[in-house]
Amino acid sequence: MNVIIDASLPGIGFYHRQAKTGVSRVAEQLIKGLLESKQVQLSLAAPTHPAETLRYARETFGSQAPLLVNRSIEQAWAAFENALLNPFAPQSLPSKIVRELFYRSRKALKADQARFSAARLPAGAIYHSPFFAIPADIARMPHVRKVLTVHDLIPLHHPEWFPAGERAVKDALTTLPLDAWVVTVSEATKADFCQFTGFDPDRVRPIHLAASPDLFYPLTDQERAKIIRQRFGLGHEPYLLSLATLEPRKNLDHLIRCFVELVESGALPADVKLALVGTKGWKMDQVLGELAKQEAIRSRLVFTGFVPDEDLAAIYSGALAFVYPSLFEGFGLPPLEAMQCGLPVITSNVSSLPEVVGDAAIQVSPTDADALKQAILNVVGSADLRNELATKARQRAQLFSWERFTNEHIRLYQTL
Repeated sequence: MNVIIDASLPGIGFYHRQAKTGVSRVAEQLIKGLLESKQVQLSLAAPTHPAETLRYARETFGSQAPLLVNRSIEQAWAAFENALLNPFAPQSLPSKIVRELFYRSRKALKADQARFSAARLPAGAIYHSPFFAIPADIARMPHVRKVLTVHDLIPLHHPEWFPAGERAVKDALTTLPLDAWVVTVSEATKADFCQFTGFDPDRVRPIHLAASPDLFYPLTDQERAKIIRQRFGLGHEPYLLSLATLEPRKNLDHLIRCFVELVESGALPADVKLALVGTKGWKMDQVLGELAKQEAIRSRLVFTGFVPDEDLAAIYSGALAFVYPSLFEGFGLPPLEAMQCGLPVITSNVSSLPEVVGDAAIQVSPTDADALKQAILNVVGSADLRNELATKARQRAQLFSWERFTNEHIRLYQTL
């Protein structure tokens, strides 16, 4: 089968490590899995950021890198840009300057969106976008089968959570060809998508995500774990952990306030901290400003900022429990990552999260402060409960794998 994957998102993530969110990881895993499959002849497309996509493929896969289906002129310009970028580290200032100059040039020439030629796409090819809208050129090609992955509809349901706008999801849905197939990352997202759009449910296939076993595992090397945790401000004290961009839908202000109330009441042991891993989003300044006035409380909170993927196992493995009171998730990778690391998990009972954690986690309403505080006290106060949840968590995590994820995509492609 000839399968073409839009790889522009991993291309962007190659230069912006903090942009490598769950959606980017999913795209990378799909590309990796399909490249290893003998049933697929894989090519890549770059509707945007062709130079970044080309370099991502070359640096990641070397001589085995799939070819791009972009027009020759676009590939030539991408190769020229990369020739100028090669001497510099991706995150360096010279690299940023060169990329900015090329970006402005493409914008001025109205060449920031790639054009695709039907002649470069073989008959019966499958074009799959793991996030962005299917390009208009591709949508008009009757000889190409189209697949779009929908992770969630959160920006459409709650635009107030996205102050700068979140056009990618809206654009992908409003331009979706009628003859396309859709992959959702959960049954919950399929139901939401079909109800919101009226799309034929028979053309929608839920395929669960997974947590990479190379990144998320119980780290037993205590010396290495200690060094990593200390680097991010986590010493010997026990800590509860949450991992998410600090933004409204993750409901971290609710978690912080519940934690503060437990601290102020003296219900929590005096040495237990709350560690928050992730880049700072919006609407957190007011919450953090209030807490900064109380140094005794502030010292119990650890904000690590961005943590590279390779360091996350140490952060997960050292925690007492993982707490994730999100208001809405298309899938919910962090709880699965935590379970795979053998952590007790407390999470919300809404959207896709029950589908992911099953009976292997404590589920509470994301708006019930008393329930969240009691769950935290129960887990912190009982080693037996933590051990029971950790065992269930590891068993539950085994139901998800990237191999299964890839194979289910291949089975879908075979039916098209």
